[in-house]
Amino acid sequence: MNNDLNIAIEKNEKFTTANLGCFLRLPLTRHNMAFASLLCRMQMDASNAYPSVGQQLLRLEELYSMRFEATVQLYGKDLILSYLADFAEPQQILDPDYTYETVMETFAQLVTGPLLSKEVLELAQRQLADDYQTLMAEPSNYALAAFFDNWYASQPDYASSFMGPIDLIEDATVQEMNRFVASLPAMPVVFLGNAYDKGQVERLAKKYFNYKGLTREFADNALRIKAPKLDLEKAEVQGNQQAQLFLGYAYSGAGNLPDQITGLVLRHYLTGEQSSRLFTKVREENGAAYAVESSWFVDNSLFLINAGLDPEKVDRAKQIIIEEMKKVAAGRIDPGLLKQSKQALVNQTLLGQDQESWLLSKQLRGELKPEYAAFDQIKAAKAVTVNKLREFAQKLILNESYVLR
Repeated sequence: MNNDLNIAIEKNEKFTTANLGCFLRLPLTRHNMAFASLLCRMQMDASNAYPSVGQQLLRLEELYSMRFEATVQLYGKDLILSYLADFAEPQQILDPDYTYETVMETFAQLVTGPLLSKEVLELAQRQLADDYQTLMAEPSNYALAAFFDNWYASQPDYASSFMGPIDLIEDATVQEMNRFVASLPAMPVVFLGNAYDKGQVERLAKKYFNYKGLTREFADNALRIKAPKLDLEKAEVQGNQQAQLFLGYAYSGAGNLPDQITGLVLRHYLTGEQSSRLFTKVREENGAAYAVESSWFVDNSLFLINAGLDPEKVDRAKQIIIEEMKKVAAGRIDPGLLKQSKQALVNQTLLGQDQESWLLSKQLRGELKPEYAAFDQIKAAKAVTVNKLREFAQKLILNESYVLR
């Protein structure tokens, strides 16, 4: 870190573009999720320095198509307000006016100087309301939101899976947004990036970002949400041509870094490719699914399997999925498919290492969980055995079944 500030830039030695990330850590609550989503949209539209969409876009174009993004990321109990910038390395551009300083100054203007006017707020509210309507019109998104509402019925702060409660977004006022923004500099903050001249970029970050939170501990050893104890079977009817099935398995293990990798291997084993178990059993052999997928939310202690189905074949597909999960827990695992699944995860990791966004994401995870920085994901993936996969699956308990027809 730079002079005890949470600023860490890695040297960019293989890309012609550089990236920056300013990350603020907040507790995940319904209010914070809604207001962070609203603030991000406002900042994507305008800023004090560039008070219209056109002006802000023009400035980014002037900086050789610099890309700016404000977004929200969820890590268990934490909400990360993320500001990202991708830009051409100055030594690649024969322009004496294009420097790290011009890039950093613009990035700071967009991040630290939001335009909190009624006009910009109302524009962002309309945009998010339109996005929400579009999202919820898709049955798979509606079903996912309903699944999390059920899963976190007793902890509603953790239920938001998209942008936060739309009523809080639509009812927000300029005064409330001002109070929210005023609270941000004191939150834990980390500034990360990849740039050829790492020393200069670190000095500029210190110059242009004076958040008090840069001196606060950013790591959080308690971000994992333990799964609630449930035994839910819920269904809704909308009259859709395709049904949505969501099966949520609660994980009772430690949720450590090896667990994270083992869960990803299981994900590939079950739904990674056409030869995966559930793709073969649910879709090809039984013709019961249009799509079958799985997700491993390690910070939520949740392994989720979902499928788009012929409504008449939901019960059979559910039975197949439960049976296949029991087979894994019993150690009845195809060693050839396991080897293939491990290699798929290794290949995915190797591909990620050639992407700047993946590297920045890895840096962020390392700041949240310091042990992650030195963790060898490829070695861990190769070390997953039949027994390790079996032991992992034995800690998965079917917690919720949700069907939308």
